[in-house]
Amino acid sequence: MEKYEVELEMKEQSWSPPRWIQPFNPTRFQQGSQVLFEGLVSGAPSPDITWTWRGKPLQTYSGRAGQGKIVSFDPNNGRVTLMLSDVGPGDEGVYTCTASNPYGESSCTINLSAETKMTPSRPRPTLPKGSCRTNLKACHIDSDDYADYARLKGL
Repeated sequence: MEKYEVELEMKEQSWSPPRWIQPFNPTRFQQGSQVLFEGLVSGAPSPDITWTWRGKPLQTYSGRAGQGKIVSFDPNNGRVTLMLSDVGPGDEGVYTCTASNPYGESSCTINLSAETKMTPSRPRPTLPKGSCRTNLKACHIDSDDYADYARLKGL
């Protein structure tokens, strides 16, 4: 009877749950413009990407709400993008990108909202330029006045 040796090569399986290497960056833009949000996600195997907006899958929106919202994912480099065209008040809300694979899931959100001008509840007093006096506890200092003030105070 002959003996045969059998060698089994076991490949090490590399796996990891999805992880955001670069989350989406905050940005400012004007109404009517085109905006691109870009992030990087990793995971092995390459994760599946899903988008929700206002709590519903992005692809379920139709009409004006569904127009101008383009998503992409490149599994080779992990680049995830959301492009919004002709951004307007109807596009506001929370956009959530979820990356998932058999080992877990991870989400990254974009909160799109109109920028409001902050108005102080009471007007702040303004002192005229150069109003620093040695006996005052508070004063107005413009950047070019600081050297004189520092010299006066021994700073």
